[in-house]
Amino acid sequence: MFQLISPIWLLGISGMIIPLLIHLWNVKKGKTLKIGSVSLLGESSRQNARSLRLLDLLLLLLRCLLILLISLVLAEPVWINPNNSREKGGWILIEKNNFKETYSKFQKEIDSLDQVGYDLHLFEAGFKSEELDKLKDSEITKNSTENPLSYWSLLKMLNQEIPKNKEAHIFTPNQLNRFKGDRPEVAIKLHWKTYTPNDSSAQWIESAWFKDDSVRAIISQSNPKSLQRIPITFDPSDKKSVFSLTFQDGLSRLSYKDDSAIRQKPVSIDTSTIRIAIYEDKFKKDAEYLRAAINAIQKYTERRIELRLINSELINGAQNIVFWLSEKMPAEFQIKNLGPGSSLFVYEKGKTEEINSSVVFSEQASQMEEIKLQKRVPATRGPKNNYTIWEDGFGEPLLDLEIKNKLRIYHFYSRFNPEWNGLVWDEDFAKILAPLIIPKIHNSFTEQFDRRSLAESWIIPARAEIKSQTAQKNTESDLRHIFWISLYFLFLGERWLSFRRI
Repeated sequence: MFQLISPIWLLGISGMIIPLLIHLWNVKKGKTLKIGSVSLLGESSRQNARSLRLLDLLLLLLRCLLILLISLVLAEPVWINPNNSREKGGWILIEKNNFKETYSKFQKEIDSLDQVGYDLHLFEAGFKSEELDKLKDSEITKNSTENPLSYWSLLKMLNQEIPKNKEAHIFTPNQLNRFKGDRPEVAIKLHWKTYTPNDSSAQWIESAWFKDDSVRAIISQSNPKSLQRIPITFDPSDKKSVFSLTFQDGLSRLSYKDDSAIRQKPVSIDTSTIRIAIYEDKFKKDAEYLRAAINAIQKYTERRIELRLINSELINGAQNIVFWLSEKMPAEFQIKNLGPGSSLFVYEKGKTEEINSSVVFSEQASQMEEIKLQKRVPATRGPKNNYTIWEDGFGEPLLDLEIKNKLRIYHFYSRFNPEWNGLVWDEDFAKILAPLIIPKIHNSFTEQFDRRSLAESWIIPARAEIKSQTAQKNTESDLRHIFWISLYFLFLGERWLSFRRI
């Protein structure tokens, strides 16, 4: 479609009246010839009295066309190629690892899309194109130990890779552990179908440690609706046990005797002792509440825990976590005595603020009843940008974490005292404190075997309208070079006719 970007320059076409007036002005009047008798003149002599010739009309036309082309060039002519938003076609995206099961669940939909010309691509980095018939005939071995990209990461890549105006039809399992990170916005037209895999339940060993002559383990059980962690204790010498205890490279390892269902590698048994130190300074009552909570954690988990009170000079690398219940920070050399991976819990100092709020915990404690907060000190968030663990009802940090030279430093902006908050009187105080005493170890088995599912209504991402409009923008072809060439040849023709006329 022909279009002008600056049509106001078309007013220049009115300049065509100039060569027209010049042409009319230059029409010469016929000369008067005196003769003796008109009988000597024939009919053709009347035509010779006019000076208007065909050559003049052609020159007039060329000059008018020159003005017309100059106006069009200044008006910036372009050719618009409209984007056909109704163009049919798209991509079918399936994970190769789950192809057999996915195809069996959605055979009709996939076949119908393939018949109307949709292209099959693997839903993985690179989005390799495949032929449906070849994949159906190929032998695909499911690799349960691989660590594929999350679906959200793949979707961000797909938003950049898929051609404009192409639809995406994605077919995947609905397992929650594949939807990690922030749900992205996409500019493509997306259809996503999910299903619950056949192996929709799993059980595995999450962690284990020695308890006297027995072994204490956390067994995780997962299904599409839940993930449960069950503590058990068993005698390693019991031959009827479903567990197998082995020793390799100086480490004790625990595994299922029959691990064909989940193929879990043996889990190392923790033989360490958690050493906790408390410096109470003038907060003796706070220390008593804290000691009671730590004893409750030891009784529940049956972990090896050593707890002792220290003075200000006894911080050293043998301690896994130090609760520094003082408004005066320990000296820098004392902090350096703590080894990498240790933790330091400190009271932050500042002007006490009266507040009517509550303590808000992280996700794992979100189901607990509200705990009141009466006092706090203002949080001083510097450029370190600490990670918030607990906060008050106004969103201000109450406990945050700073990582400094592989040392975890917890900054607490309240106190373990019922005058400040209801933490120490709450029945879940030990449960709240446990993640600080026994940090959760990253377990790849949990991500691998977690069978919880995500509802399909939560899967379809938001449509990025602005990006979509940009992607479907009409393409423009500049035509000025064509008009410049035409203008050049017209000018040459006009000059040639002008000189010939002379």
